[in-house]
Amino acid sequence: MVKVKTICRVPSEMTRESASDIYKVHKNPDSLLHPLQQAREYKRAVNAAKLEKIFSKPFISALAEHTDSVFSLARSDTQLRLLVSGSANGEVKLWDLHKMKSISSYQAHSGAVSGVTYRQEMFMSAGQDSIVNLWKGESQEKYKSSMGLTSIDLSWKDSFFVTSGHDGVELWDLRRSNPISLFQAGSDTVHKAKFNPSEGHLLGALSNDRGILIIDSRSNSVVEKMKLLLKSNDIAWNPREPLNFTLANEDGNLYTFDMRKLTEANRIHKDHLNSVTSVSYNPNGREFASGSFDKTVRIFDIRDGRSREVYHTRRMQWIYSVEFSGDGKFVLTGSDDTNIRVWKSKAHMPLKVLLSKEQEALQYRERLKKNFQYIPEMRRLLKHRHLPRYLFRQKKIKQIQKESQFRKEKNVQAHTKPENIKIIPERKGVVVG
Repeated sequence: MVKVKTICRVPSEMTRESASDIYKVHKNPDSLLHPLQQAREYKRAVNAAKLEKIFSKPFISALAEHTDSVFSLARSDTQLRLLVSGSANGEVKLWDLHKMKSISSYQAHSGAVSGVTYRQEMFMSAGQDSIVNLWKGESQEKYKSSMGLTSIDLSWKDSFFVTSGHDGVELWDLRRSNPISLFQAGSDTVHKAKFNPSEGHLLGALSNDRGILIIDSRSNSVVEKMKLLLKSNDIAWNPREPLNFTLANEDGNLYTFDMRKLTEANRIHKDHLNSVTSVSYNPNGREFASGSFDKTVRIFDIRDGRSREVYHTRRMQWIYSVEFSGDGKFVLTGSDDTNIRVWKSKAHMPLKVLLSKEQEALQYRERLKKNFQYIPEMRRLLKHRHLPRYLFRQKKIKQIQKESQFRKEKNVQAHTKPENIKIIPERKGVVVG
């Protein structure tokens, strides 16, 4: 006798009561029964990378109410919708990002606005006319400095703010009309100063003599100073790892340093083709955005030396300021063409509210791309970004210059005695003092 095993199914479990019910899917998870699973997933990963290109639409809107170049931006640390900006004609505007329009406008300075900051429910502006304006609710206060100002920053926790200018760095108390401390960097102008987000007594400052200063307000002294090959234009502290900071440099690179070891850079971030003017960290501390005189915005992962995104438009000019939104989903840029532009931090992500199935599908595709990211075809698809013609040509010229310099160094080493050859890593060579 032959024994026959039959499959017994309960009809009520396999039929739908209504048209909206979902059929049950029975799947055997045994990997031996799916020998082509990896090939199928690789094909899905390639399709996911191609879909990312198709749906990449990073530009959202342009806020075009300024009448001169936008030099500085600052977002509120407590409300996602609020943004303050300063322009070259002395105008300061408060923006509502939900409505994409300005709430209020102030003719705050007789010259250019050199810096704005927005923390603890109040925002401030500093100008080249030596005036500092403070707005808190409906009230407004003014502080008079003895020098032309180049930047301003409010403390994250305390009632202090710092300004920089031709004579050095001034530390102010909000309850006093005069600065309580002055830190000098020789005879050179300090063009940028920012508070550490974790240690409120630490300041990072940049001077025109290519110097980077670490200032301790408790001891009223400059505790560390170093110099790079070229001048740095901006500094940003990592909010997740407050020991690290990133510099936007004139040579088109960004340098991430650990303030405990300033003899070499932790990471060099390359891709810009002209001077980098501004840098800002995502609140999650895992990536940062930078703006440059090459008229592009780039987004870098803190662990990568190359950018993962590059944004540009035909009308956008030199970028002076970059800022992340409070939730990290958007990037804001102020440029020489008087516009503030709003971009998505992830170009392919939809703005609508996603259903649970859509979220799962997105997460699955992101995981596939991560799993196969080192395969040559996937790497090519994920890394490629379209550039305008002038940037593409400039990139080719820069590559030729780099190869020429490499050949020159090899020729010098080939005609030098081995004991006289000194190879200095690029991370150390950028620090000159």
